[in-house]
Amino acid sequence: MPDPFDPAEFDASPPSDPGADYRTLLDAMRKAGAEGVAQQVAALSRQIEQDARQRAEAGQQTEKALNDLLRAATQLQRVSAAIEWEHLKGWLYAALIGLGLIFAAALAYRWAQEPKIERQLYGCTARWDAKAQTCKGKWVPLYEQQP
Repeated sequence: MPDPFDPAEFDASPPSDPGADYRTLLDAMRKAGAEGVAQQVAALSRQIEQDARQRAEAGQQTEKALNDLLRAATQLQRVSAAIEWEHLKGWLYAALIGLGLIFAAALAYRWAQEPKIERQLYGCTARWDAKAQTCKGKWVPLYEQQP
């Protein structure tokens, strides 16, 4: 490290050669400038290193936050797919229940349409078609005569 700048050096009486005085002054100015620049460069270098460390730490924190965000997004997609599947199952269950109700109603309607067995006798009022097994007239109840 160069010698520190001492302004007392310039208080001395000037030498007999006027050019020598300027050389001494110029040398002192060069030394002082070099020392000042060296101090500024050292401070700037420390600041650059500190900024680089801070940027590296910030980059690591950003990377960690991004990884956490990606993990959360993946979990959200899984949950969304599960919810969609549950909705689909609900619609399928509702459709199956609806089809079951329709089938039960159809069976009840069919049962209601079947002929009932009655204990009363009926007779045909007009001609009976034996081939087609149909009555050409009306069916009327037959009453048993009671003695």
